[in-house]
Amino acid sequence: RSGMAGDLDEPGAGGATANANSDIHKQAQGVAAALMQKKVKTAHMAKVIAMLETSENPFKTVLEEIEKMLVIIKKEEKADKEQFAWCNEERSTNNDEKARQIGIKNGLEADISKLNEEIDNPETGLKASISSLETGLAENDKSQKSETKQRSEDNQAYQKDIANLVAAEELLDKAIKVLTAYYSQLEGAFLQKAGDSPAPPSTWKEGAYEGRSTEGTGAIEMLTFILSETKKEEATAHDDEKSSQHDFEDSMATLTTEENNLRKSLANDQQLLAEKEEELMTRKKELKAANEEIAAIKNYLRKIKSGCDFIVENLPMRNAARADETKALTNAVGLIKATPAYQIAENDKHQESLGECKDICNDAGEEHAKCKACLAKTSVPGYCAGHAGTLGC
Repeated sequence: RSGMAGDLDEPGAGGATANANSDIHKQAQGVAAALMQKKVKTAHMAKVIAMLETSENPFKTVLEEIEKMLVIIKKEEKADKEQFAWCNEERSTNNDEKARQIGIKNGLEADISKLNEEIDNPETGLKASISSLETGLAENDKSQKSETKQRSEDNQAYQKDIANLVAAEELLDKAIKVLTAYYSQLEGAFLQKAGDSPAPPSTWKEGAYEGRSTEGTGAIEMLTFILSETKKEEATAHDDEKSSQHDFEDSMATLTTEENNLRKSLANDQQLLAEKEEELMTRKKELKAANEEIAAIKNYLRKIKSGCDFIVENLPMRNAARADETKALTNAVGLIKATPAYQIAENDKHQESLGECKDICNDAGEEHAKCKACLAKTSVPGYCAGHAGTLGC
């Protein structure tokens, strides 16, 4: 009999286990069905439902997986928030820098335009000024050479004229002296002869002697007049030469001063031109760098645009979806934990954790000093000594 009874017990036990497993799977499928009726349709929920329907130990496996899913959702939420903040910061920082570089670019373009105007303006530019100064210097040099040449030629003519006048004066002076001496001798001889003889008749006196005397006096007077005029002409020539020399010296002094001023202005403009051209080259390099920086920022913003547009536009929806998914997974946990099978399993697990104190704790209650003393592996009086307020102490 007892053997038969034993034979009946084993199949019975096996049948009870099979029935328990069947109940667990039915309960799991019921939870899966309940979850399928929810509006939340996500890959996580689909995985949970599939595991509830197929897993050999659905509650334990699914709860562990749900815990992992909730952790992943939290990580995704954190990553989205960080990505959202990063996108806003990157866009703000780069747009601010782009605006700054555009301001620099505009300023450089204005500087370059101004420098080009200062250098190349056909009327007021430095190149035009330098060209005008160089032309002025060339004309000044030409005037100095021309006036110097003219002064030399005029002086040579003056020297020649003075030489001719002096020669004429010497010739006239000699002629006057010769004529004066001649007529003096002639008149003396006549007077001596006339003193030895009676006075000539009046008709003779008005004749040869009187004609010769008048002719000699007239010739001498004419030569004397010519000599006087020649000396006047010489004096005028000297005065004219002196005046011309003064005028030349004054003109040369003016031209020299003008030349010095032109050279000084030219040197200043040439130095200023070199400085402006160097500044222009620097500004062009800076403008190139600013344009490259603006292009690099635009390119970078284009690169992050797709990802950042997505997170900025979809973050509220993703947050809402995560909230729904978290709620659904939490509900799933609640449904699972509400099943009798899960509660039985948890109770069995708890009973196992009580170990050799299981019977004592079940009989006295887990809050009783007997249970607590057993779990603490000490005597009741010993436990109560340290926990006087415990039930049973």
